Amino acid sequence: MFETILVATDGSDHGTKAVHAAADLAVKYEAKLVIGHVLLHGEPPSAFRRMTEIEHLVREPSVQKPDTKNIQGGLIAFASRAEQNRVSHDVMEALASRIIDHAVGIANDKGAKDVITRFAEGDAANRILKMVESTKADLIVIGTRGYGPLKALLMGSVSQKVNQLAECACMTVK
Repeated sequence: MFETILVATDGSDHGTKAVHAAADLAVKYEAKLVIGHVLLHGEPPSAFRRMTEIEHLVREPSVQKPDTKNIQGGLIAFASRAEQNRVSHDVMEALASRIIDHAVGIANDKGAKDVITRFAEGDAANRILKMVESTKADLIVIGTRGYGPLKALLMGSVSQKVNQLAECACMTVK
């Protein structure tokens, strides 16, 4: 029934449940399993940053406190912000690698035979849909975020957008 299954995971409980469901389906239908992750935008949450420091996944920069009263201080501040952005991106990449490795481990434990991985950056829903196109997936498995009805109505969610815009079957896991 399904030849290629894409599971999008963010490492959350719902994302992990989606990986379990997708791996089960991949085994049942002898389908290729594509495990996809879209990197978070912006500054990583402090807990993520601390975890990557503790586990030495990224190196924190040594940054001088800038003197913003002169041009040289302004240049140092600019360079400092650029270095912080690089470190934030490194933190997100390290976390993405951990999330993907965990999902691959689940899939392997379940007996999935043909497992590939994909990373992307940008708008999560759009990038997931691009992954579907590039892998020719015929099923997307994705977890819900657990927003309350009002917040979901105002903001929308990745799973809602994917379900609305996908041209293949979708399975949303709670």
